[in-house]
Amino acid sequence: MTALLGSTVFAFLPLAHAQQATPLRGTLQDNVLQAQAQDTNDSNGSPTTNPPNAAPAPTDGGIPSRRYEPVSPGALPPDDDNGNLGLLGVPLDDGSPPAGPADNSGGLNPDSAALPGSETAPVPAARPLRLRPGERSLLDEERADTFDNGPIEQNREANPPAGRTDRDNLPEPALERRIIRPDPEPFAPLGIRAGLVTLRPSISTGLRATTNADGSSDGSAALLSETRLRARATTDWARHSAWLDFDGTYDKTISGEEYSAPNVGLRGGMQLDLGERTTVKGEVGYRYRQEDPSAPTTIIGTSNRPAVQELDGSLGVRKEFGKFFADVKGNVDRTVYGNAEFSDGSVVSQKDRNNTFASIALRGGFEMSPAIKPFAEVEIGKLMYDEKEDSNGFQRSGVRTGLRGGVEVDFAEKLAGEFALGYLRQGIDDDRLSPVDGLSIDGALKWSPQRGTDVDIGLLTRVEGATAPGDSGSIFYEGTVGIKRQARANLDLKATLIASLRDNKDGSGWDKGFGAEIGATYWFNRFFGFDISARHEFTRSEVESRQTDETSIFMGVTLQR
Repeated sequence: MTALLGSTVFAFLPLAHAQQATPLRGTLQDNVLQAQAQDTNDSNGSPTTNPPNAAPAPTDGGIPSRRYEPVSPGALPPDDDNGNLGLLGVPLDDGSPPAGPADNSGGLNPDSAALPGSETAPVPAARPLRLRPGERSLLDEERADTFDNGPIEQNREANPPAGRTDRDNLPEPALERRIIRPDPEPFAPLGIRAGLVTLRPSISTGLRATTNADGSSDGSAALLSETRLRARATTDWARHSAWLDFDGTYDKTISGEEYSAPNVGLRGGMQLDLGERTTVKGEVGYRYRQEDPSAPTTIIGTSNRPAVQELDGSLGVRKEFGKFFADVKGNVDRTVYGNAEFSDGSVVSQKDRNNTFASIALRGGFEMSPAIKPFAEVEIGKLMYDEKEDSNGFQRSGVRTGLRGGVEVDFAEKLAGEFALGYLRQGIDDDRLSPVDGLSIDGALKWSPQRGTDVDIGLLTRVEGATAPGDSGSIFYEGTVGIKRQARANLDLKATLIASLRDNKDGSGWDKGFGAEIGATYWFNRFFGFDISARHEFTRSEVESRQTDETSIFMGVTLQR
């Protein structure tokens, strides 16, 4: 009994020593206990003694615990190790026998082999660990001084927090929703709409300080009150179109040289589409102005600037034949001159200058491309004065002929208009007067180099009559370039260049004129804006009375609808 009790005490001494080591992680599985029991008992159940020269099995490291297995399936990817061995070669506790020979070392010393003469099979080497991304080895954790094994709910890698569940009963969007887009022109006039017609009126008023009030060769400085009224009416028809423009300016002296000058213009037009290839266009216009003091027909020494009234109308038909087209256009111009007044109260009538001009023009061309259409034009007309003879006994009526060639362009909003170059001749019935002829340049182009910038180019050739004895008249050329830039939605910048050239047939040479104007309009809202501009004009001639020079500055406000 004493011997049996002593052997039992010595058999449990290693277990007692193991309990004093670092606490074990996890629970001790039954299969591990069975593996340890095989180390101490032989196949017959009797205790087995180790050879004298066998290396003692390390027992102070403890048995490594199984890694955490989550309760919820699918939280971690499945382990694809072959067999039923867990980490470090420890069999899984699933009730199945371990694959391969038993590991009598307890999994603590996988590199050790069985000694010669022992009855147990050699212990196989531990299988290499397969770690998932971000997972630390259990051996690394065992080598650490501390064992941080916090609560399960704090392990966010193995147990991510539950996300917010999306709602299932979301509201369905409307089938047709109203999308509010920003206005590309928030300061443009809205206009007054009446049925299918829209009227856009505006009025500008302010003060103009000028160095030459009446624009004559001997004019003086003055401060003028300037008012300008403009209105444009357009139609919104599905097929045809019509428009009407009004532009009137009135200047009145506040201080300085006495001056009063109205300038009114009214013009309207329409276009009728008679089928796909037939178009009818018509225009009519009226203008009331004062005669240019630098013109050679101006009577010198008058106390006023004689009024000039101009009335014109045109009607044309255009027909297209495949790639070719033809135009027939009729034109009528009527000009009436007012009386010239002198400081002594005398009045000189100018009704012998009143005339009417009627012409017809034929144009034909072909479509090189939808945007470029070259053409040729021939014009024939008759200039008829109300008086068969003027105050000096000259018959100034005559036949006018013109021949031009040009091109029509239509690149949508980029470039549109036409340009023509040719020859113009105005005959005179009186044999004592030579005809007036010369180069003809006409055109009207609208060019937009980039969005927000508009350039208007105009070219004009006009035949001017004469009143002096032996003078046949002159040819007047004028070119304008207007640039408008929308720097901001509420800021418009403007610049205008004007150049003129007059070929006098009386031997007095050429009259040259030039003008430039720059200005800006700042809009506070759609209806109210502030205007400022500066202008300079001059005319140079061999005749002293035709030389002019003027500089002016304008400041005012604009109201529009």
